[in-house]
Amino acid sequence: MKREFHPVYVALFLVFGCALFRLASSHYPEVMPNISPLMAIAYVGGLCLPRHWGWLIGPTAMVVTEFAFLDINYRSTGSVFSWWSVVSLVIYAGVGLLGLLIARRASLVKIVSGSLGCSLLFYVAANTFSWWQNIDYPQNLAGWWQANTIGLPGYEPTWLFLRNGITGDLCFVLVLLFILDRALLFGPVSRPVPRTA
Repeated sequence: MKREFHPVYVALFLVFGCALFRLASSHYPEVMPNISPLMAIAYVGGLCLPRHWGWLIGPTAMVVTEFAFLDINYRSTGSVFSWWSVVSLVIYAGVGLLGLLIARRASLVKIVSGSLGCSLLFYVAANTFSWWQNIDYPQNLAGWWQANTIGLPGYEPTWLFLRNGITGDLCFVLVLLFILDRALLFGPVSRPVPRTA
């Protein structure tokens, strides 16, 4: 696998690109609702970057993004890092490790399945955390199911968060792989067999 860019430059591009996207999405939430490149960055970092540190790109991008928007986060949560931040760091590290495992025998089916699984994992974790923290949800199995399907009355259904998450994650994964490593998407380029007369 031949890389056209040095891995450190790719990592810096991914981390700061994520922060810039976060800035744009905070100014235009109606255009980019609940769509973030962070999951794709964690996943593709594990797939394409060096094994000993590539899987850490997702958590690094998250920390840089959190500090870049510290004022926004502090006003919304009342603290620099919440329990959800810690859970998110673990999830993004796990997603990077999944990318690392898939990279050993990568195929388009495995890449897409892994992306869908990561989106679903994040969705269930985020809504479970919301159910656990929000007193408006009944603290039983029915309340957990409500948090993961329709959400609270007066708000958009939470399944739209899943739809947007899957769409954004899959699109970002495919775009990043197209830029960084087309062989993972299209397989090795086959050489034409010479014709004999």
